[in-house]
Amino acid sequence: MKTNLCVRLGATLVASMLTAPILAQTPPATSEPSPLTWDNLADRLEAEAEAGFTGAVLVVRDGETILDRGYGLANRDLGIRVTPDTIFATGSLPIDYTHASILWLAQEGKVALSDPITKYFENVPDDKKPITVEHLMTGGSGLPDFHDLPGDRDPDHSWVDRDEAMRRIFAQTLLFPPGEGDEHSHSAWGVLAAIVEIASGKSYQNFTREHLFGPAGMAGTGFNGDPVAKERLAIGYGMRSDGEVNAPPYWGKTSWLVLGSGGQIGTTRDSGRWLDAMREGKILEPAWAERYFGPGVGASRNGDAYGYEMFVYHSPGARSYVVTLTNANKPEPGSDGDTHFVRLSREVGNFLLRPYLPKFRLGLGLDSGPGETTVAGMVVPGGAAERDGLREGDVLLSAGGVAFGDDAMAVLEPYLESGEPISFLVRRDGKELEVVVKPDPR
Repeated sequence: MKTNLCVRLGATLVASMLTAPILAQTPPATSEPSPLTWDNLADRLEAEAEAGFTGAVLVVRDGETILDRGYGLANRDLGIRVTPDTIFATGSLPIDYTHASILWLAQEGKVALSDPITKYFENVPDDKKPITVEHLMTGGSGLPDFHDLPGDRDPDHSWVDRDEAMRRIFAQTLLFPPGEGDEHSHSAWGVLAAIVEIASGKSYQNFTREHLFGPAGMAGTGFNGDPVAKERLAIGYGMRSDGEVNAPPYWGKTSWLVLGSGGQIGTTRDSGRWLDAMREGKILEPAWAERYFGPGVGASRNGDAYGYEMFVYHSPGARSYVVTLTNANKPEPGSDGDTHFVRLSREVGNFLLRPYLPKFRLGLGLDSGPGETTVAGMVVPGGAAERDGLREGDVLLSAGGVAFGDDAMAVLEPYLESGEPISFLVRRDGKELEVVVKPDPR
C-alpha cells in the first residue's frame, strides 16, 4: 500500500478549511492531564516524553519562540537524542514547496495558472488535454492519487525518472473530467514538479534550493539520498523499513514516484524559517503569498509508514505556529491507532490557534465541487454537521438564504461567531432540502 499519509490520514495542504478536521477532532488522552497553558507547556511536554513521546517541537507565538526542544531518541542503538536540528523525513510537506515554486514562476511570468498542460508536454492523451496548471494545484485534474505499480520494489523509493513518471501518470484513467470534481492527487503534484523543471530550465532540486531554501536559510532541508551526519539523523521506527538503515540517506535519491509531493528531509527549525520567510516576503510577493496561505488557519499532517510524521499549524497573518516532527509513529499494541505524538501535536496546535478560530465550529470541511459549487467535504464524526444531518458530498447552495459564492467563509463567519443555527439549503441525490445545523461551542 502507498505509504504517504498526507491525505489518507485526513490532512489538508496549507489548509484553509473553516473547521480543519485535525483541529476539530482531538482524541482524549489516556489519562486526563491539566489543560495546556503557556506556564505549563514545557513541563507538560517533559512529562509526555517520560511517558514515551519522541520528537522535536517548535512553538512560536507572535514572532517569539516559546519552545524549541527535542525529546526522546533519534537513534536508539547509539543513544543519540532528538534535538531541534535533528533531520527527519517530512512526508508530503514538499507539496508546499511545489506550490510555492509554481507561484514563484507565475509571478515571474514564466507560468500562467490557466496554462493547459499541453504547453509543457507532448503527446498528452485527449482526455487530459483540458487539464490546466490550476487544476493540478486545486484537486481538479481528475488524476488518481499515486502512480506506483505492483512490480515496483518500494511504492515510494523505487527509482523512476521523470519521463517514466509522466508516462505512467498520463496513462492513468481519470477519476472525472478535468475541472468537474475535487480529489487530492500526489501524481498531480508530480506533474507540477515537472512543469517547474520545464519552465525554469533547472532541476526541481536546484530550483527549490536556489529560490526557496536558500533565501529562507533552510540549510537542513534536502532530499532522500543526501548525506546526513549520524549525530543529526533520525532513524525511522515505523511499520515499514527500507534500506541498510531505515532513514532517508539510505533510500536512494528521491524518485519521481514522489518528487514534488514527498521524498525530502528537514527540521522543525527549517519549517519555522520557511513560514517566517513566506510571511516576510522573502520568497513571494504579497499577492502571491496570500494565495499560498489562503484564508483562515493552516493545519496539515504529513507522514509515511517508515516511522516519520509531521504536523504544522499556523495562524492567519501573524507569526504564530507549531511544528512537530517524530521518527516513531508506530502505534502501541492495543492503542486506538494514535500515538503520544499525534495526540500531543493536535493538542498543542489547537491550543496555539484557539485565539484565531471562531467561537463555534461545525465539524465540517468545505471542498470545491463541479461548476464552482461548494460541497460538504469531511464531516467529522460526532460533530455538529453530522449530528444535525449534513452528509459528505452534499452540495451547499445557501446558508440563511445567502448563496455561497467565491468566499464560503464570508457566508458562515457570522454564525460561527454567534452560534446561531444555520439553515442550509443543500442538493442531495438530485433533490433540494433544508438542513439546520446548530454550531457547537469551541
